[in-house]
Amino acid sequence: MRRSVRKAVFAGYATVACLAVGSALGVTLAPLTIGEQPDGSVLVSSHQRLTPVGTVKRLARSRPKALAVSPNGDLVALLATGQVLLCRTDGETVATIPGIDAGPLGICWSPDGKSVYASMNNGKIARIAVEGANVTRQEDRIVRIPGAPAGNPQVTGLAVSGDGKSLFAALGIRNTVAVLDTATGDFVREIPVGPAPYHVTLSPDGKTLAVACRGSRPTTDREAQARTAGTAVRIDPKTDASLGGTLALVDTATYGVRTVDAGQLPGGMAFSPDGKTLHIASANDDSLLIVAVTEGKVRKSVSVRPKEDPGFGQIPADVAVSSDGKRVYVACGGANAVAVLDAGSGRITGHVPTGWFPIAVRERQGTLFVASTKGIGSRAGKGVHDTVGTVQFIPPAAMTDLATLSRTVAGNNGWGKSEPPARKNLAPVPVPERVGEPSVFKHVIFIIKENQTYDGVFGDMKDANGNPIGNGDATLCTFPEEVTPNHHALARQYVLLDNTYTSGTNSADGHQWTVSGIANAYMEQNYGAHSRSYPYDGGDALAYSPRGFLWNAALASGKTVRVYGEFVNKPRVRHRETGKSGSFFEIYEDYRTGMKNYEITADTDNASLKPHLHPTYIGFPSIVPDQWRADRFIDDIDRFETAGAMPNLCILLLPNDHTMGTSRNVPTPRATVADNDLALGRIVERVSKSRFGKETLILVIEDDSQYGVDHVDGHRTVALCISPYTRRGQVVSEMYDHTSILRTIGLVLGIPAMNRFDRTATPMTACFTSTPDPTPYQALPNRIPLDERNPAPTALRGEARRLAEASERLDWSDVDRADAGIVSRAIWYSQFPNRPFPSAAYHPPTDEDENRAK
Repeated sequence: MRRSVRKAVFAGYATVACLAVGSALGVTLAPLTIGEQPDGSVLVSSHQRLTPVGTVKRLARSRPKALAVSPNGDLVALLATGQVLLCRTDGETVATIPGIDAGPLGICWSPDGKSVYASMNNGKIARIAVEGANVTRQEDRIVRIPGAPAGNPQVTGLAVSGDGKSLFAALGIRNTVAVLDTATGDFVREIPVGPAPYHVTLSPDGKTLAVACRGSRPTTDREAQARTAGTAVRIDPKTDASLGGTLALVDTATYGVRTVDAGQLPGGMAFSPDGKTLHIASANDDSLLIVAVTEGKVRKSVSVRPKEDPGFGQIPADVAVSSDGKRVYVACGGANAVAVLDAGSGRITGHVPTGWFPIAVRERQGTLFVASTKGIGSRAGKGVHDTVGTVQFIPPAAMTDLATLSRTVAGNNGWGKSEPPARKNLAPVPVPERVGEPSVFKHVIFIIKENQTYDGVFGDMKDANGNPIGNGDATLCTFPEEVTPNHHALARQYVLLDNTYTSGTNSADGHQWTVSGIANAYMEQNYGAHSRSYPYDGGDALAYSPRGFLWNAALASGKTVRVYGEFVNKPRVRHRETGKSGSFFEIYEDYRTGMKNYEITADTDNASLKPHLHPTYIGFPSIVPDQWRADRFIDDIDRFETAGAMPNLCILLLPNDHTMGTSRNVPTPRATVADNDLALGRIVERVSKSRFGKETLILVIEDDSQYGVDHVDGHRTVALCISPYTRRGQVVSEMYDHTSILRTIGLVLGIPAMNRFDRTATPMTACFTSTPDPTPYQALPNRIPLDERNPAPTALRGEARRLAEASERLDWSDVDRADAGIVSRAIWYSQFPNRPFPSAAYHPPTDEDENRAK
């Protein structure tokens, strides 16, 4: 059996059952592809299916963050990227308020139902007046703390006092709650709480404000700790991940604070109707905490991890309690479902299917309102940021058959897939079926690149005879074979992977997926609102999976590890005399003449990674050419050969296909991609010709795919599988993603799964043959000068000039601070100055506010 059907059971889906039967009979089957499926489900790049129930409202190019139900229960206010929506409880839109630069979360109603407050990413709070059918945006409240340093305090959770006079605003970076006067917007006072306060909720009697703080301060100097946005938090020394969170219970009359230890990465909260019990979603340990409010202590911790799906990854993000107090609803972002619990026993009674990553849930008189931040994926324009978020309006009648809904959720997630022990006395194969069984490979080299789609590089792919191969669209190919000869040659000589996807969206979550196989609730909540941190290079313990990273898992399994550039958040590039960092062209020229003038060093805040990090191989910034990086790794291969030993796992960041846009005094986009292409070719050639080549597997993928469009999905990306046992000259259309690569590495090296996603992932078995071909790879020279400069905007015309000027105004001081939409278009027009950017051709023929019943 081969090709594109994973043998997980999707209960109730006749289509998948037919595919399984066809495969068993040896029938050639069409590959599973991202998007809407014939059975009405949606397949997304985390390799999960979606079957949201109730009335499903789609939000094109907008990701929901939080929602709140009006005091009279008639309206739902939704905070989403770029907007606030007011909807009736049947899903019909009442008003859309555009131009909202949404924060991570934070939306609430005043007690009289006449005002909605929404957190913004710029340190402001939007106030929206609601007078019947008349909805208007008033002047935004600016959160200014007297005497505080200038800067964005990061407004997160919001609540209005019972008398309507005070607005409570959690400030994520300041680790406080600000109290504002609702009438004037003036600052009243600031209440210190724990590190990184996000969610807040007010008790039914208005006397207690609960504040969920994502981090836990260290209590002694001897405790392992790291800083997040300047604040020290406790961490697990084995993984560098945040260890613990806190709950602040604020007396709204005296502003006194009681602090309670509260699980791992505490998030959404809900009081019981009588106010005596508080339920908290503890996202990093898959549990629901039940707090006795009067006593100020956690009375019980209830796991939301079903026995059929062990391992971290349910990611409870929010919680609601039914109006009668009998049921608790937990939005499980990792399972794309709401878990329904009996409030008395804490027992899970079933699951309700949702969109992709439910991030907020509310209940009113038996009806559920669920906002899923990634919705149905990147379907609005085939760019990775073209997410179609969803909001579900689920009446009680849609949840009467909870047993059937639960089976559907189990099928959507592949629950029940076991992890049997390794068998003995088996012959080595490329990819063993079970962890611990022998592989022909002793070494894996995992190369992470930056930001390209499949069509952007391989859309023009042809075989040796010049015939198009793979599922590509040549009209979308930004960096064709002229720019990327080695990528094309490697895909042509080994396997062309035309159905492989990034699991994340940008570098912040993309690097979490590539090296830990998951993005936690903190990462998903912060999408588009990274004022606290943008941890593409590490540096924020709150962003990490509690199960750690690939290097932690490998080391725990007794494997040797060497890391090159990944999570180097302390790179240093300096001129030996002036101390300045220099430009790409200055460093490139110095590189060509022996690198006598510049010193380059690498360091990281991740203590568990530091001993295994190459000391001079940096990831970013891109002012250093990828040829420098290739040289560092090739030098190590030489050293390994002399020593007769090579690490089992090498992880390399090769980032320059990220490009530097079309600003003047930097290389053209195609030059930086050509630099990346040549470096990759040189690395593969050296490894394939080394004494380790016959036992080495090289896997390559982008961390994200945000700088291009793709005719299948914005997540579809460039990936390569290179080894003597890789099938030659074949197209492999099995559906893979980041977790497929991690699962393959785990099976090859005997590393157990880190979480539920890599445990259920499809390994890349279809890429291999049992008969090796040891023919080494010969790198191809670059066809584009690596120091080709962008022209000055004045030398350009039309859209190319406008975008080059816009590119110069962007923030290039760090990764992804520059607007991805502008950069993508600037890159396109640098390659095709007379061809319109293609995104308009890929908009779906549906209304952005379409209501759909499933």
